[in-house]
Amino acid sequence: MPKLGRPSPALVIAFLALFVAASGGAWAASGNLGSAHVAAHGKSKGKRGPRGPRGFRGRQGSRGPQGPAGAGGPAGTPGAVGPSDGFVKSQLPSVTLPAATDTTVAQLVLAPNSSYIVTAVTELGNTSGTAGFVNCTLLENSTPLGAGSAEFSTENVFGHMVTLTGASTGGAVKLSCNPDVAAAARNTVITAVKVETLNRQ
Repeated sequence: MPKLGRPSPALVIAFLALFVAASGGAWAASGNLGSAHVAAHGKSKGKRGPRGPRGFRGRQGSRGPQGPAGAGGPAGTPGAVGPSDGFVKSQLPSVTLPAATDTTVAQLVLAPNSSYIVTAVTELGNTSGTAGFVNCTLLENSTPLGAGSAEFSTENVFGHMVTLTGASTGGAVKLSCNPDVAAAARNTVITAVKVETLNRQ
């Protein structure tokens, strides 16, 4: 029987090349098969279903640190002030008003050389049982600031309110009434508010 010798290096290299070639073909075949499987699987995939319900909202986080204070507003106009003082004179008891006579019902004394808004209110009544008129005037000293009137019926009742308003520069501010029949005035109030400036028109 003949004795086998050692294989030559060329034969070993030839066998290795044959093995690599055979393995590469099998890998390529398996790779093509996987690609075809993925493509087929992708074509058979169904449509996406509806979105599920939203989960619960998380807890609110803690409040952050307070920011810095904002800048201050603009300064006010120098010298612009509101009313500084108010003055009131009340004459609540009834005051008799003789017929055809100027009678001071109430008087409020104000500091001169200032500016005031003055209002006088009084309730008038007939005491004669005869119909008539009564005229009332708001005065600064002897200068009229405003005037009004009321008509009496024959009933002896306090059924008329007269309100007068004017602008004054101070002094004796008074309410004077003059009826043509015997009458009376009660619940009289004179108020004055001192203001910075009077703007007359």
